[in-house]
Amino acid sequence: MVKHSLLAILAFSAFAVSAKVTLPGIFSDHAVLAKKAKVPVFGSADPGEKVTVVFNGQKKMAIADRNGKWRVDLNLANSGEGPYELKINDKTIKDVIVGEVWLCSGQSNMAWLMKNTEGIEEARKNPVGSRLRTFVVKLKSEASSSSALDGKWVYADAANVGDFSGVGYFFGKKLLTELNTPVGLIRNAWGGSPIEAWMTTAAARVVPKVAVRDAETSKALKEYPAKRKQYLLEHAAWAKKNKRLDTEHKLPPADAKWSKSKQIAYSNSITWFKRNIVSNENGKLTFYMQRQSTPFTVWVDGKKVYDWSLENAVLFKYPRFVVRNIKGGKHEIMFRTYYPLNNSRLRFNTQMTIGGAKLDGMEWDVYQEVVFKNKVSKPPRSVGAMPREFFNSQRLFNGCIYPMLPYAIDGVIWYQGETNVGRYREYAALQRALIADWRKHFETPDLPFYWCSLAGFRQKNANADAKETIAYLRGAQTDALDVPGTGQAMLTDVSETSDIHPRNKIIPGERLAAIALAKVYGKNVPYLGPSMEKVVREGGKLRVWFKDTYGGLVARPVPSFYYVVKRNNNTAPLVRNSPKTQVEGFAVCGKDGKWRWADEAVIDGNTVVVSCKKIAEPCGVRFGWQNNPTVNLYNTAGFPAVPFMKK
Repeated sequence: MVKHSLLAILAFSAFAVSAKVTLPGIFSDHAVLAKKAKVPVFGSADPGEKVTVVFNGQKKMAIADRNGKWRVDLNLANSGEGPYELKINDKTIKDVIVGEVWLCSGQSNMAWLMKNTEGIEEARKNPVGSRLRTFVVKLKSEASSSSALDGKWVYADAANVGDFSGVGYFFGKKLLTELNTPVGLIRNAWGGSPIEAWMTTAAARVVPKVAVRDAETSKALKEYPAKRKQYLLEHAAWAKKNKRLDTEHKLPPADAKWSKSKQIAYSNSITWFKRNIVSNENGKLTFYMQRQSTPFTVWVDGKKVYDWSLENAVLFKYPRFVVRNIKGGKHEIMFRTYYPLNNSRLRFNTQMTIGGAKLDGMEWDVYQEVVFKNKVSKPPRSVGAMPREFFNSQRLFNGCIYPMLPYAIDGVIWYQGETNVGRYREYAALQRALIADWRKHFETPDLPFYWCSLAGFRQKNANADAKETIAYLRGAQTDALDVPGTGQAMLTDVSETSDIHPRNKIIPGERLAAIALAKVYGKNVPYLGPSMEKVVREGGKLRVWFKDTYGGLVARPVPSFYYVVKRNNNTAPLVRNSPKTQVEGFAVCGKDGKWRWADEAVIDGNTVVVSCKKIAEPCGVRFGWQNNPTVNLYNTAGFPAVPFMKK
């Protein structure tokens, strides 16, 4: 009995020594480790397995616990930048450097790639190189905590810089330039994601409605397949009854009458759109389109290559597809659209890219195969988009954040909020909860957390009394600055009316970097915009006191135009709301509770004196309090003033 037990122990020991250690993908070639006193290296193995970690003269050992988890902590506070090899049992990770590591998270404006950003040509022409690196996290939404972390580290070289977060790249480049130390950026952001998805449910329930929405979404998702099936049956019956069935998909006849149009949205018809493009892709064509809830087919050089059926269209998703085995060069692209209703959505002309060619607002040849002229009965009500359970609370925490814990980071830059605009009243509480949650899980109670205030978006509004939700979300972001160790980059001067993704990511990245340089790295650099300190009533006028003026306030010239969509240089004339004032963007509230544009807004030292002739007894003032404000107040350091509302 003793002999058998001894043999079993020896066999287990031999197996444990030879068993392979599993590492999260973030511990891979070209990794950046933080220059900190406690840098965890961790992974999984068989329970009881001995793990040895060797790095830059340090040797640490650990035993995998009953769950197969192991961890050692390195002290890299005095380490040189390298490169080094990180050895973990039989694994060797090459070209590992030591520097500053920042997590770049949020939604699409943080996920927005350098390849689609102003400055990409310069970044490719004069690449920063191997001292600026990014780890691109493969995004997952999970119902339970996941330990799988896929991704890879790449340099900011000409080949890979396009895959950096635009905001992250300019942030990291600024740190590298000013600190002369390597910078690692972890790109971990998901377009359209709400803030509550990035934190644990326990943290998110600081807002009780979050739990209610989670339950409602889960229930709706379970019911969705049956509802979708029923809608498709009802739609088919409606189309047959009203003689609006789709026809056979055949190419237009040789004698088809084509006309010219920039519009790619014709209701009550089956319509073809065609144009030639020159693709810069070799061997494939990649189609990026807006959400589509109308069926269409795609033809390339006379061959049907894609079918977006009604079954897909009901889901109201973004068609993203690749047509392969097509050489780069000139091609004829055709869309055949089945558009039987007045209220169907078809938006090919918005943010469409095919094969690297941007087709916004371009002219197309148009042929109407069928025009439905008969009167129709009311169509069945669409079941709408599939519920998004993958954005419930904790789903992205489980799939995107938990797997990288407790990787040592120096701070977080965050660009998110657009998805939560309709629930702006909750946002400040959720922002505070997210910060506390991540500080706990990253084992850093004072983890720096800096974010972008939302850029302006949507049409300019001449109504001073309008209640606009982006303004309130922006205000909630500012309210969360009461959490120590936080900072905010104002972006009221990078706005685009019809594009929620401003192509200028230089300003957001560099303003976030200024905050980090001042607050984390002790550099004597300005990093704040003027913010309202107090408001004092002086008769029929209000004097607004500002702090963080860096020596004074400045009213910049108000431009004559604003950008609708900057990437195609689409602009519109700018009409000032307060044309006689020095400072644009102030509104005054009277006893009736209504807001009116200021007639006077004049800089006086570190204050702005504001008044409105129609309001004898002002009881409130606000600045830049619109979805897409027109404002021109800065400090001498060049940072824009923070929007506010004071009543």
